[in-house]
Amino acid sequence: MKKISLEKTMDQLKMLVVLGVITYIVLVVNKARAGGALTPDYLINLAIGVVVIGLICLLGLKIKEVVPLKIPAFAWASLLGTVLAFPFWPWHAWFLNVTGGVGAGVAGTVILALTGISIGTKLADLKKISWRIAIVSIFVFCGTFFGSAIVAQIIMKVQGII
Repeated sequence: MKKISLEKTMDQLKMLVVLGVITYIVLVVNKARAGGALTPDYLINLAIGVVVIGLICLLGLKIKEVVPLKIPAFAWASLLGTVLAFPFWPWHAWFLNVTGGVGAGVAGTVILALTGISIGTKLADLKKISWRIAIVSIFVFCGTFFGSAIVAQIIMKVQGII
């Protein structure tokens, strides 16, 4: 069994705090711009939800370090979040209540923005890869777009929406 490094854990925690704070701010601004009421209950529940999701992400990272399987950390975090949301747990309603306000779209946008900034600081490394990265990127973007469209089409047909 691998040991968990305190220094690495602290670095991961710092990054999760930054992501959490930015996600929280974006969610509050979005709610305010949509004309929603920023009640103390909403703000507190949202903060608790962001913290809970951050802790689940941290646990996913730690499980990935310890378990010798080639499963990404986001899969461990997703599995953990799913298990915590099972209806037979006593905390089921509370868990869904506090995490329900944290939209995946907002969190994903924040993560992608920070990824873009991170890549932007490594332009010298990207130049070494040369034009091949552009071709790979086009295939990845197109595959992701069309794959998502196909899945959405199938789900909407099954549900009778279209």
